[in-house]
Amino acid sequence: MRPVVPRSGPSPRTRLLASLASAGLVFASAVLAPAVSAASTWNRSDVKNFQHVFVVMMENTGYDTLIGNPNAPWINWAASNYGLATNAYGVTHPSQPNYIALTSGSTQGVTGDYTTTVDATNIVDQLEAAGKTWRDYQQSLSLCAGDLLAASCGNQQYERKHNPFVSYADVQSSVARMANVVDLSQLQTDLASGDVADFNFIAPDQCNDMHGRGGPATDPCNYGNVQGLIRSGDTFLKNLVGEITSSSAWNGNSVIFITWDESDYTGTGPSGFGDTSGCCTANPGGGHVVTLVISHSANRARTSSVAYNHYSILATIEDGWRLGHLGATADPSVVPMSDLVGPSK
Repeated sequence: MRPVVPRSGPSPRTRLLASLASAGLVFASAVLAPAVSAASTWNRSDVKNFQHVFVVMMENTGYDTLIGNPNAPWINWAASNYGLATNAYGVTHPSQPNYIALTSGSTQGVTGDYTTTVDATNIVDQLEAAGKTWRDYQQSLSLCAGDLLAASCGNQQYERKHNPFVSYADVQSSVARMANVVDLSQLQTDLASGDVADFNFIAPDQCNDMHGRGGPATDPCNYGNVQGLIRSGDTFLKNLVGEITSSSAWNGNSVIFITWDESDYTGTGPSGFGDTSGCCTANPGGGHVVTLVISHSANRARTSSVAYNHYSILATIEDGWRLGHLGATADPSVVPMSDLVGPSK
């Protein structure tokens, strides 16, 4: 979490919309107007086979902080041109339990950002049992000098709490599995060579995921530089998505999920997070967040007001590849995002 940055006067959304109007930056009505609701009934068989899945996890920024924010032009453009879940939530607060939830279907009893080892079945087990390949890309992991279990490296640029895979006991204990945990710089090489895994998890470092770090106020990556961190994260996502979608791996029914782990840290409420809204077996939850879905086979603007959270992303991947269901993803209230992913077999 990052320290609270006091705000006063009109709400952030009101100020942002006013800024947009004065700057002439009016985004498509799909972002600011009520979402088109999906059908009330759903069928897990609606989710079809994926060629490549990319999951990008950003940090600590609420829906209303981003939608309409002139410092996030690409995110707002993407929300108007791709799939946008307008009713999506984190599972809990703070960060780490959300990463564990998205990759195992449960927080596994993890309640904070401390270093931990979790002995639980996870998405790696599912993928390998189904003959699927996977890779975990962590920006600035190279600063750990080969210590893949380090808690923090590079003056808080890399943080283990944002890397769930190295905290699973059956990943830690396997040399072959740990070889799939790599620095994000390798993604460009993999995209160019065509050596892209079926499932790809991507975590930007704390200077690009909108989280920030401690240190002097003059550091652009400082917690207090909230809007600067949003600009950096927005640029990061624009470049990342451009690299993926211009590669040969962007084919068939490939999909990119971009989500935020939880809403803004405000210093209010028992946990310091004022927004604890949630859904789908997790309410209270991690607050209202933006979730974008970019589908190769359904490349058009779509919005969904169906209640989703991180378990829904996992359920969508599980159903597309018929992996079975972990933890909460078997609960009927956890709806796969079949209205936002592509229809191709």
